Amino acid sequence: MRTFAVYIAEDRQGFTEGYLKGKRICDFRDDRGKMMKDHVLRERLADYDSRISDIYKNASGHVHFSGAAFYASLQSVDDFGMVFTIGGPLEERANITLLEGADVFIHYILLEFRLLQPVIESKRRVDKGPEPKE
Repeated sequence: MRTFAVYIAEDRQGFTEGYLKGKRICDFRDDRGKMMKDHVLRERLADYDSRISDIYKNASGHVHFSGAAFYASLQSVDDFGMVFTIGGPLEERANITLLEGADVFIHYILLEFRLLQPVIESKRRVDKGPEPKE
């Protein structure tokens, strides 16, 4: 979402300079005049990738230790016992979640590449210089 923010910033140059100096993204406006808070970035990016909202919410739930993350850390031991695990060796059942996370990571690395590809091509053209006149 932060890479995408550069594309929709009201003032791209000012955004880039401010961000590199440590200014928060939510202090800038997008090209529609809205402050670039996470929900605005997520909504705008959804135009390019419909999966972003669900994935963002699920990932945030684990980062902020939501109910889903809490219950994922519980394990039944017997009829009346439970173990609450933070850190330590992962149970085999965690593999499904880890593989889903890896799949999402790959998906969004490829999306970021698509976002950056026009910048790379533009830089190549600038580095190459003007075409010689005949």
